[in-house]
Amino acid sequence: MWSTTHALDVPGITAAAVWDAAYADAAAWPRWNRALASARLDGPLAVGATARVRFRTGLRLRFAIVAVDPGRVFTDEARLPGARMGHRHELEPLGDGDDAPGVRLRNTIYVDGPAAALWGPLLGPPARRGLPDWQRAAAALALQRPHGAA
Repeated sequence: MWSTTHALDVPGITAAAVWDAAYADAAAWPRWNRALASARLDGPLAVGATARVRFRTGLRLRFAIVAVDPGRVFTDEARLPGARMGHRHELEPLGDGDDAPGVRLRNTIYVDGPAAALWGPLLGPPARRGLPDWQRAAAALALQRPHGAA
């Protein structure tokens, strides 16, 4: 298995604001994940939903949503030959209660399976480099849009 994790603490916004502005709507994913050219989800962000993602490199992958705790965490996974690649997106309030200002964004990208030793070194370094920028961009989206705005 190959994995990388990055965490970023952001004062002044809530987990719900990041969830609403950046995570719950797949159309927003390319606005914070600069590796993506487009993203589409076949329904609400829920276990079993499918996301179709086109990377700026031209690579197209279908991701299955495999875990969701609304407002807190979701994980998507794509099948690769001999492996699966996943991205876990976690939001943790820094204060007491969900509405407390301040949130920790923790993202983990992983490759697991018999061919992880092949795919990890190919896909991993760009993901590792991108995570801090993607987190800052997700936080910026939340700061731009008042919580609850459509």
